[in-house]
Amino acid sequence: MNRRDFLKTAGLTGIALGLPGCARSLPFGRDVFPDFGDDARPYLGLATSLREEHDYEARVEGTIPAGLRGTLYRNGPALFDRGGMRKRTLLDGDGMVQAFRFGDRGIRYANRFVRTRKFVEEEAAGRFLHPTWSTQAPGGIWTNVWPTERLLSQAGITVFPWRGRLYAFDESSFPYELDPDTLATVGETTFGLPRDLTTYSAHGKFDPVTGEWLHFGIRYGPRTFVHLTTFNADGTLRRHRALELPRAIYMHDWFVTERHVVFHLHPVEIAYWPFLLGIRSMAESLRWRPERGTILMVAERDGEAPPRLVETEACYLWHTFNAWEERGKITADFVGYRNPDHFISDDPVITAVMLGRRGTYSYPGEVMRYRIDPARGTAAREVLHQGSCEWPRIDERLRCRPHRTGYMLRCLPGEFFWSIVMGLDPVTGRTDEYSFGRGVYCTEPVFAPRPDTPAGGPGWLLVELYDSRTRTSSLAILDADRIADGPLALVRLTHHVPFSYHGWWQPAS
Repeated sequence: MNRRDFLKTAGLTGIALGLPGCARSLPFGRDVFPDFGDDARPYLGLATSLREEHDYEARVEGTIPAGLRGTLYRNGPALFDRGGMRKRTLLDGDGMVQAFRFGDRGIRYANRFVRTRKFVEEEAAGRFLHPTWSTQAPGGIWTNVWPTERLLSQAGITVFPWRGRLYAFDESSFPYELDPDTLATVGETTFGLPRDLTTYSAHGKFDPVTGEWLHFGIRYGPRTFVHLTTFNADGTLRRHRALELPRAIYMHDWFVTERHVVFHLHPVEIAYWPFLLGIRSMAESLRWRPERGTILMVAERDGEAPPRLVETEACYLWHTFNAWEERGKITADFVGYRNPDHFISDDPVITAVMLGRRGTYSYPGEVMRYRIDPARGTAAREVLHQGSCEWPRIDERLRCRPHRTGYMLRCLPGEFFWSIVMGLDPVTGRTDEYSFGRGVYCTEPVFAPRPDTPAGGPGWLLVELYDSRTRTSSLAILDADRIADGPLALVRLTHHVPFSYHGWWQPAS
């Protein structure tokens, strides 16, 4: 069978031949994409590459709380363009880990790119070489055919300290180990497991009671499997289990309780043939199919029973707050979207922002709660808070148990990016928030507990900011119980930082 007959059989002839070259990255030039945008596009600095690596004592305005000692690690994409080409979405770029080190003499800041195989090879070449999640490799269809083995990790989503080491994660690949003190890249790791046994996504979960570290990852193919891998507190493998998924979907986060894990199988399906044939990137192959509803797949953490499949109405999920069990039922809190048009549409925001435009955005993120009864196979959904929210976090000492407050970001009216940090009591509905004002954009709030306090006790929120007026970034420190009072201190950086996704607080030992 020749190429045209094969494409015709797959129903893709018109699509394939209608995309000359099929290089899906964007042309880049200073005149087309001015650095940092302007008054009409203040958010563009979030998608402006930071090429320099730094290590310096940061300037502090205000007073750092005496008990706040340790390191805040953050990770996110920071290099969006090379050799005249630009990444297609804000979700795609080479990972850069930051460290804010809180000591008795002040705060030291450092940032370093993760030296993944992809980064090293492209840095030497001065251009993009490899396909990534939303951006195909230069060279046309034949360079991108059957890309599953060439989608290399960019290690640019999450970062976790564990057992004296530091790990940077991407989606469905293997993480990279870093030196926690220097941020130097040690290398890719499988945590001692065979490469063909499992895979990892970005959102691992720590159980603070057992000390276990739980991971999931998805392997796509004719049959799609989710891999569940759990490590004991001493670093040994507790268990690995592979479960076949009832649909091939893109999934970013999950829920973990004391005894179960819950996979939120929203109807974001993958049009696999265009992706495998090199016609579209993975991101461009996603389709929102709300008529198919959402499936909640409930599996035992330690048992071997088949998972329960609970059907419910369509809803998209990026990130979860937390989940726990009471009397055989599961409560699961998250930020949900009735339609992910910011992500999947004819003009999604995450692509438009790379061109300095606003794109499509009609359905905001809402704080939602599932009440799941696995035995009866039912789930009820309620909205706890409406109003353009994202980036949920909790006091991690309450993971898998009921939490007192959920922390998140909220948008100002008419904005897509987030300028307000907020706390929400999920029982009373009480909120506490602080706005940094228009043109100042926040990243995910990380909770740092006060030393020697119980889980759910007092602490601080650490929120990285980008100020479009000064084109610099800073770290705000707020009292988590008095958010509306505003920052206790600001750690001023000498440069900007692109939108950083996730962080983790490591208290001083």
